[in-house]
Amino acid sequence: MQDTELVCSIIRVLVTNHGYGKPLPADVVLNKASYPPHKGGDAKKSLEIVRRQSFIIDHGNRGIMLDNGEFGSLVQFLYDNCGWDEFELKLRIKHFEGWEEIDWD
Repeated sequence: MQDTELVCSIIRVLVTNHGYGKPLPADVVLNKASYPPHKGGDAKKSLEIVRRQSFIIDHGNRGIMLDNGEFGSLVQFLYDNCGWDEFELKLRIKHFEGWEEIDWD
């Protein structure tokens, strides 16, 4: 993966700004993501990696958003790759009903 920290930062923006049916434009996502100024090019590459994830819906120029039907793969990704713990995941992703299917090991 390009830069896991950048990918995780971009996904955090999507989780904290998630609105049903409201994609966030790429420039908004990148402006809200946390990364050093010299990593701007890497952040754009990381955004392209995020666009290809199963839990993302890509609306082209309109932006990207989380796929509500794929919260399980989102939770697993955040747990496995971004260091989110179970408490934070349950706090942030409240409408997910498949907690028993997550591999916490």
